[in-house]
Amino acid sequence: MRGIVLFTAASLLIGAALPAQTAPQRQVFAATSSPSDSVAVIRANALLEELVRNDELALRSAQPDRTLSGRIHEYFAQVHRGVPVRGAGLARQSADGVPVSVFGTTFADINIDTAPSLDAEAGLARMEALTGAARATTEPAELVIVPTMLGELVLAWSAPLQDYRTWFVDAHDGELVHRIDHFLTEAAVGSGMGITGGLQKVSTWSTEEGRYEARDRLRPAEIVTMDAGGNRKRLADVSYADPAWPSFLASDADNEWTTPGVVDGHANLGFTYDYLFRNQNWRGLDGQDGTIYSLVNLDFFNAFFLSAPYGPEAGGFLGFGTTSDDVSFVPLDVVGHELMHGVTFSALNERTGTDDGLLGEHTRILGPSRIRVGGEVIRCGDSHSFGPDAGDVVGPYLCFDEDGNWTTSPDGRFGLYLAHGGAINEAYSDIIGTAVEFSTHPPGEGALRADYLVGEDAEATQRRMDTPGAQRIDGAPLPYPDAMGKEFRFVVAVRGGGSSYTRFGMKGNQAFSLRDDGYQGVHWNSTILSHAYYLAVEGGRHSSGQTVDGVGVANRLQIEQAFFRGLVDLAPATVTFPVMGRMIRQAAMDLHGAGSAPFTAIDQALTAVGL
Repeated sequence: MRGIVLFTAASLLIGAALPAQTAPQRQVFAATSSPSDSVAVIRANALLEELVRNDELALRSAQPDRTLSGRIHEYFAQVHRGVPVRGAGLARQSADGVPVSVFGTTFADINIDTAPSLDAEAGLARMEALTGAARATTEPAELVIVPTMLGELVLAWSAPLQDYRTWFVDAHDGELVHRIDHFLTEAAVGSGMGITGGLQKVSTWSTEEGRYEARDRLRPAEIVTMDAGGNRKRLADVSYADPAWPSFLASDADNEWTTPGVVDGHANLGFTYDYLFRNQNWRGLDGQDGTIYSLVNLDFFNAFFLSAPYGPEAGGFLGFGTTSDDVSFVPLDVVGHELMHGVTFSALNERTGTDDGLLGEHTRILGPSRIRVGGEVIRCGDSHSFGPDAGDVVGPYLCFDEDGNWTTSPDGRFGLYLAHGGAINEAYSDIIGTAVEFSTHPPGEGALRADYLVGEDAEATQRRMDTPGAQRIDGAPLPYPDAMGKEFRFVVAVRGGGSSYTRFGMKGNQAFSLRDDGYQGVHWNSTILSHAYYLAVEGGRHSSGQTVDGVGVANRLQIEQAFFRGLVDLAPATVTFPVMGRMIRQAAMDLHGAGSAPFTAIDQALTAVGL
C-alpha cells in the first residue's frame, strides 16, 4: 500500500467503440507513507517534470494547503498539441518545495491528428440533431481528446445540452462517442415542524412586503431554498440562469413554517455548511461561500445534485423529492450526501478542470463466455437490444480473447466492468452525510439520532455502512459488498458510436439482470469504501476475519478529515478504488503521521476491504 506503482495498462474510460489511436496508459502513484518511499516520489516527480518540459503536461492549478502550512497542491493536465486529454493529468503535493506525493494517469506516445474535420459549430449542431436537445449555454463547443473503453483516443467536440448532459461527438465523422450525466442522485430566524415532527430553526429573510423567504443570510454562504410544490416543471424552470427562479422561493407569512420539506431541507443545509466549515475548513458547496441553491418537494422519490453549468447561477444546485409515502426526502444525512456531491464536483473541477468532477476509471475483468439469468442466456458473439429509450439500437457485447483483444467470437469472454469514480463519489457522499449526522444528533436508533444508515429518518433506508451485507439490493436480490472481490460488475455493449452498460452483470459467480440498461452500480459498490470509514472509526472484525483497531467515536473527526483530504486535496481527475485507498493513507500520514492511531486504523480498515 506504500510507494510507487508505475505501469502501463489499457485505458478503460467509457467512450467510442471505433478506434482512432491506441495509446498506452501510465498510472503514477507515489506517496511518502514511510521514509523508504522517498525514492519512489523522486522518480514520479522526475517523470512529471519531463512531461512538463515536453509540453505534455500543463499546470492547471496551484493551491496552498487548507490545513498544513508550507504545503502546496498542483495539478498538471495532459495536453496533446494544445488539446486537453480528458481526465489525464498528475496531482503533486509538495512541502516547502519538496515533493510529498504524486498521483494520476497520463497517456504515452499520443499520435493523434488534432485538426478536426468538423468545426465547433458543426459539431454542436450535430449533437443537437442526434440528441434532440438544444444547447444549454452560449459557449462554443470544446475540442478534447476522449479515452475510450477499448484503450483508444478520439478527437471530439463536447458541449452541455438542455437534457442535463454534456455530449461528445467525433470531430471527424460527427458520431456520438460519450456523454456526461450531470445529475448525481439521491437573517431572521423562524421555526417549523420537520419531516420527523421535530421543531427546527429556519434561518429566513424578511422582505419589504412583510413576508419571510427561505434565504439564510446568517452564514457566510447564502442558502436559498425553493419549493417545487409537487410540480416537476419547476426543475426545468430553475435549471438555467434565468430571472424566473426567485418566484419559486419558499416563503411564509408569519415565520411559523408548516411545510416539512422546506423546514428540514433548509435547516439541514445549514447544519451541513456548519460541519464543513468547522471540521473540514471548507466553505459551502464550492469552497468559496458561493450561494447554495436547493429545490425541495419535487414529485419523485429521489434526491440529486445537478452540476454546472446548470442552476440559477450556472454553478449547480440540489434537488429533493418525496418518498412513496409522500414524505419529503430531506433527512440530514441525505441533504449532507447531496451537498457533498457538490463539494466533490467543485473541488475536482477547480483543481483539475474536469467537467464532471471525479471521473474514475471503468476497469474490466474477464468473465465467462455465457451468462444465464433466470430464463435468459446471453453469449459472446450475440448482440444486445438496448431499452425502449434507444429505439432500435442494437450492438455487440464487449467480449475479449485471452490477450485482451475485442472479439465477437463465441469463444471470447465477457468484459465485466466496474465504474470506480461514480462509486467513490457516492461513498464520499454517504461518509460526509453520516459525519454531519453524528456532528448534529446524538448517536442511537430512531428519528433524529446518528447512525450508519442512509435515509432512515424518511423511513427509506438506502444503504448501511456498518454491515453492508445486511441490506439487499432493490432489483437484484443480492447483498451490498463490504470488500473488493464482492463488487457488482456489468456487461457492456456497443451503442451507436459509443459503449454503454447493459442490464446484465455478475457479483462474484452470481449473475443478475436489471429492468433497464445504463446503471453502473455506483450506489451499490459505494459501500466498499464507506464500510472502511465505519471500521476506521468504530473498529471491529471484518467479514474476512481481519480485525481493525478503530480510533473510537470520540476521535471520529481524525478519520473524517483524512478521508476528506484524500479526495478534496489529493485526488487527480481519474481515480480507482485502490488508488483512492493510497490517497487516503497519504492524507492520514500528512495529518497525523505514519504509525499514529488514525493512520493505523485507516490502513487496517482499507486493507480489510481489499484496498
